[in-house]
Amino acid sequence: MKTFKYFLLILILMFSFSNATNNTKPFYYTDDEDYPPLIYRNSNGKPAGILYDIMKEAFHRMNIPLKVDLYPWKRAQKMVKDGISDAMISIITPERLKFTIASDPILLSSEYIFVNKNNPHFKEIMTIKSIKELKPFTIVEAFGAGWTKANLKGCNIIWVPNIENAFEMLIKGRADIYIANGYTARCFIHKKIHSKNKLSEGYKNIVMNHSPIKTVAFRLLINKNSKYINILDKFNKVINQMKMDGTIASIIEKHGFSDLNNLCIKDENETDKK
Repeated sequence: MKTFKYFLLILILMFSFSNATNNTKPFYYTDDEDYPPLIYRNSNGKPAGILYDIMKEAFHRMNIPLKVDLYPWKRAQKMVKDGISDAMISIITPERLKFTIASDPILLSSEYIFVNKNNPHFKEIMTIKSIKELKPFTIVEAFGAGWTKANLKGCNIIWVPNIENAFEMLIKGRADIYIANGYTARCFIHKKIHSKNKLSEGYKNIVMNHSPIKTVAFRLLINKNSKYINILDKFNKVINQMKMDGTIASIIEKHGFSDLNNLCIKDENETDKK
């Protein structure tokens, strides 16, 4: 009889644990819907990209359910700020640290100046190596770029909705400089050149200054009021494991890069491209 009661107790505990696990609210991660190859919607409308694959693997290793939704970048950030979602992945800024706590770096990436080679100041722009040298020029930037807002005060900045609008400003001579993530921008240019639309030839005139204007660390930024705020130490350990065992390097290679600063080499016809 005691054996039966003990067995019954074990069954009840197992059922209770299973039920609690099934009812665990997923960690809700929101991010940019159009920032390939880091994060974007693929041709099937599903989340894809380097950061998405890293998050999937990390949360699988932590045995924590993960929910991912992608939106325009400004909206995705606001959802984290308002506590609707738990976190986003981005760089730290004073404004973001008011409502989030940051993980250790997930990825390091360099950002570069892009310029139209027909710009009358082309030669001068191609010699720029520091932020202070940017002031004489008109800079175009996409809404939601927190680093630009925090670090380029006093510069002449034109704000536009997205990366496509920014490059169009360069092509049409309405701005001098666009500062962008190296591999995201180069993948975008590569895609546009091969799209054969009316601006394809213009994209061939976009040139990159090979001196990085900044190097940034992409981190998981968790809302301070999230119930998952206590997972940061565990997340940091898992990310470090993924770096050490080659998982992150493999994910980067899967998306068409041999390292973080190489040109996009993935064929435009592959199914994982937006």
